[in-house]
Amino acid sequence: METIKLATGTSILVIGLAIHLLMACARFFHLTKPAFLIENIPEIAILTVVSMLMGILLIFS
Repeated sequence: METIKLATGTSILVIGLAIHLLMACARFFHLTKPAFLIENIPEIAILTVVSMLMGILLIFS
């Protein structure tokens, strides 16, 4: 059971970091398309941070 929690938490954490990296690239290169993603970056960032916190909780519990 511990390996499943560790693997799930690690994958959630890696996916969250990848999403934040993509958002940083979009801001750095001043992308405007797709507009529905660029306009919702704050909401996506909040949800991703919450998911990453859940991943950390899985890893350390």
